[in-house]
Amino acid sequence: MPKTVGDTLIGVLNDLGMTKLKWFRHKLCERKQEPKIRRGNVENLDPIDLADLLTRTFTENGALDVAIEVLREIDCHDGAKELTDFKKAQESWVMSGAAKGSAPGPNNMIKDKHFVDHHRTALIDRVSQVAPILDRLLERGVINSNAYSDVRAEKTKQNRMRELIDVPLKASGSKGKDVFLDILMEQEPYLISELKGE
Repeated sequence: MPKTVGDTLIGVLNDLGMTKLKWFRHKLCERKQEPKIRRGNVENLDPIDLADLLTRTFTENGALDVAIEVLREIDCHDGAKELTDFKKAQESWVMSGAAKGSAPGPNNMIKDKHFVDHHRTALIDRVSQVAPILDRLLERGVINSNAYSDVRAEKTKQNRMRELIDVPLKASGSKGKDVFLDILMEQEPYLISELKGE
């Protein structure tokens, strides 16, 4: 059975030692991109709890990207390389069909952009079934409960879609967007068929 994202993060964070781990937590709180992590939420977290916080906040795929970014900032290039290598191995494992679910393939890409990014404006303007889409994204682990609440708090369906695409889906990467597209095909089949030109 392949190593999990959580196990890999814990291993890399554990290897940092106390001083570098403290610096990692500090830099993590300084990130400008959403979702942001408050200092009070990470102070004194050990590698296990910190890895758990990362995966809950950013989803598994997003947690790897954020950890790689922060590790590079604190000059821990070995740890960043280990996570980058793990991510590549995981993606090739998915591509080989060893994992369930749709791998990001040519059907979901248009001119090197994911279908979701390419049709961002149309999706924001025209998707009507936002609540059931959110429920399914939460159920499948693409977004966490904080992101779910943030999106639900928006007043209009356009603002909900904008928040969803620009924050948690962006953090989830291609795999999260692939799951989102699968859900859209279930919930908004006519819209997606039209956008695909079918």
